[in-house]
Amino acid sequence: MNMNSDIKNILICERFDLEALLELKKNKKFLVENYSDEKSETADALVIRSKFRITAAQLDKSPNLKLIVTCTSGFDHIDLEETQKRSITVMFTPEANAISAAELAWSLLMAANRQVCAAHREMKAGKWNREPFLGHELSGKTLGIIGLGRIGSRVANFAKAFGMKTLAFDPYQDEAVFQQTQALRVSYEEILKQSDFLSFHVPATFETKNMFSRSQIEYVNPEVIIVNTSRGSAINEDDLADALLDKKIRFAALDVFQKEPLTRDSKLNKCQNVILTPHLGAYTEEAFSKASLEAAQRVTEFFELNKTLNTLPLKNDWGSLSFAERV
Repeated sequence: MNMNSDIKNILICERFDLEALLELKKNKKFLVENYSDEKSETADALVIRSKFRITAAQLDKSPNLKLIVTCTSGFDHIDLEETQKRSITVMFTPEANAISAAELAWSLLMAANRQVCAAHREMKAGKWNREPFLGHELSGKTLGIIGLGRIGSRVANFAKAFGMKTLAFDPYQDEAVFQQTQALRVSYEEILKQSDFLSFHVPATFETKNMFSRSQIEYVNPEVIIVNTSRGSAINEDDLADALLDKKIRFAALDVFQKEPLTRDSKLNKCQNVILTPHLGAYTEEAFSKASLEAAQRVTEFFELNKTLNTLPLKNDWGSLSFAERV
């Protein structure tokens, strides 16, 4: 146990980039260690990722805690009401993962549109059969983006390069963002009706829970392709699976799920017209490194300069609702 009150105890709770770890350890005012319940009692700061859930019970283990930094762009693993009650500062790293997540969303959209995975399986089975895989060009088609934030705006820029028309639904973004991305602002009902592709980029909040379910499916073109790389709670999986099986939706590509890992008995596993990936959005070396380095910087600036950046909860967008409502 550290007996020097001037030394700040920084606990690393999950996998962390080595370069970022060394940056923290160079600071003589920090004692940087891997997390354990025994060490949590004296922790001044926790550096976490998405698997480490911050609950009231977890916070009870760290009565001296002043700071939590999550190396993620999402934050539904943190009880922000509890951290506020205890005057604990919480920061996240929203920009670090944005490029990786946007690139995955676009990869899934393209793979779904040209049925790349199904064609690959046929080839591996020794079959040469093009007939089931007649595709469509992206040029001239309409992409609907739900959530025109850090990731959604990047996806909109990809769409421009492919000659697509872009619609967007985001009641919290300024008009300048729509102008920069050349996305037309429309209502949620209109984006469902007009889009050839729908890509979700929203956080997990009460407002976004099941925002795409049976009642919304009635609006969409049956040839639509659905992509979700944001949060699984945004889409009702059973309703989506039924629509895929009934050909009310042409194809879906999902990287996130209501319960992770996806269970074997999920209806989605019965669908042939779906691509499923295990939450790979931010899972790149570059995103991991950037998030870790940014977290290390946030810790240093907080304790040495009393400076904060990207604090939670957010004040005025999708993520402003409470943890209890998000669960």
